[in-house]
Amino acid sequence: MSRGLFGNWRFRSTRPAFAPGEEIRAYLTGFDPATGVGTVRIGDTVLQVKGAAAGQVDQLVDLRVESFDAGRAVGEAVLRR
Repeated sequence: MSRGLFGNWRFRSTRPAFAPGEEIRAYLTGFDPATGVGTVRIGDTVLQVKGAAAGQVDQLVDLRVESFDAGRAVGEAVLRR
């Protein structure tokens, strides 16, 4: 039985959630030189990244999620070297 042309389509969430310990690859979208913390934005989800450098902005980086609040779609991650 056919489910129609769009039967297998799924919409991605604008607020993806991550689990502590999960390793991801994403673009570093910002860096605060005052705190030394980078920012990764994936949809409406924001991860603060420790260990990032200003020169890594707009580059693909490997991260390990340390904590995540799914209700607020925010978390902390550390740069994997």
